[in-house]
Amino acid sequence: MLAAAKERFAHDGYEKTTLRAIAKDARVDPSMVLYLFGSKADLFKESLRLNIDPTLLASAMAGAEGTIGERLVKQYFTIWEAPETASTMATMLQSATSNSDANEAFRTFMRNYVLTAVSGVIGGDEQARLRAMLAATSLVGTALMRYVMKVPPLATLPADDLARLLSPTVTRYLVADADELGLPSLDELEAVNALVQHHDTDHHQDDRHQ
Repeated sequence: MLAAAKERFAHDGYEKTTLRAIAKDARVDPSMVLYLFGSKADLFKESLRLNIDPTLLASAMAGAEGTIGERLVKQYFTIWEAPETASTMATMLQSATSNSDANEAFRTFMRNYVLTAVSGVIGGDEQARLRAMLAATSLVGTALMRYVMKVPPLATLPADDLARLLSPTVTRYLVADADELGLPSLDELEAVNALVQHHDTDHHQDDRHQ
């Protein structure tokens, strides 16, 4: 079902894709799709893992600290440049920027899977998660400009040249001294995270009562 969902989202985009169409492609009853995944947004989120495997990104980071960004960026662009995932990735990222449900699914995927995997390599605490988010801004932003919006020269540069240009920035975000980056302290980040979690809990409770 995930493979069918991946192909359908890539072909039709998030808004035009229906669970019925995915079920037909997967040769299952539509109720089975709902039972296993709950909603189209959740299915979209899970199908993203067929395109971006967080474990591949984390594995690429293993090795010398000074070139950690280079390895991560190269692996990231390898995924984007692969013929079997390129068009799917572009369509899904475009959907995430144009549809609120797809956006929330993409955010959850990044937060729960990608950022957790990447930050786990560099310590796993709240500072590590912020470092991973900063690196992600460079990577996702570049992908949006290069593969979705196709803005030159980002869209026309060879991937190896682009990786070379981005790698120092990503490495700095991941391993530079916290004071040099101006990162908030762990206590500050944990306090902010607690407030966000409390807000999310209240928001979900309000939704249930409506």
